[in-house]
Amino acid sequence: MRHTESDLRELLNEHGHERAGREPSAHLDAIVRRGRRMRRTRRAVTAGTALACAAVAAVGVTGLLPAGPHRAEGTAVARRPVDSAQVTPGPELDDTMRVVLGTKKFDLHLIHSQRFETVGGVQKVTFTPTSVYTGEKVICEDPRAWVVVEHRGRGGEPTGGTGRCGDGVGGHGDELSVPSGWLKRPQYLQVWVFPADAPVREVAEAVNGCRPAVKGEDCDETAQSVALMNPEVRRRLSAIVGGRPGRWAIGVYDRPAPGTSVSTGPVPDNGPTVATERPADGASTPAG
Repeated sequence: MRHTESDLRELLNEHGHERAGREPSAHLDAIVRRGRRMRRTRRAVTAGTALACAAVAAVGVTGLLPAGPHRAEGTAVARRPVDSAQVTPGPELDDTMRVVLGTKKFDLHLIHSQRFETVGGVQKVTFTPTSVYTGEKVICEDPRAWVVVEHRGRGGEPTGGTGRCGDGVGGHGDELSVPSGWLKRPQYLQVWVFPADAPVREVAEAVNGCRPAVKGEDCDETAQSVALMNPEVRRRLSAIVGGRPGRWAIGVYDRPAPGTSVSTGPVPDNGPTVATERPADGASTPAG
């Protein structure tokens, strides 16, 4: 084993002070053992100093963080998803639609629905009818919103309805009003919903003068509702107010498809059931 010069100097100084004429107080083995102890002592002191520095550093870092429960709470908040806020549900559609055809009354059932978060533009709603009595209904978060529903008529021409949403914009078909080939392919509706304060009158007057139904009358809401059937009026309104937040929904109602167990009441005498109806051939392609 090797010893440093300082170790040897300490030992020689110690033995040089022994009283003269006596045997050395320690043999070589004892000297070596003492040297080993001194080296171990120095290592222990050095390691203890390093541990103390590390402990101080750890205390310094820990002091920058919240202690105990506060730190746990901060971690929980950090992990909370950004979309954890509850969302208020939009307007709710009815499960059924009551239909009156002369003396016959029956219910149509909801077969398709879609919800939207903005108003001002057109939305295309595609569905698969199960009978010729297909109906639709639009509901809005703001019942004063303007609504336009357009679909194909008997001869393929655009038809539909307009009005304030709360007045119940919608309708239903029958065997005399649906286009040829109604049940042979998916069909669609186009729906516009404009905010209640949309400048319908100003745009209608700019397009066609907003002619009222009764001559001499002002451009009242009835005349504005009729004006909304004009594609140019809708186009200009969409350019002005398109994309504004506003929730609304549309439901498509019909008799149940064959094989379902939903009870729909009596079928009108003037129309066949879904299972026996066979529309005429030569159906035209839905208008774009």
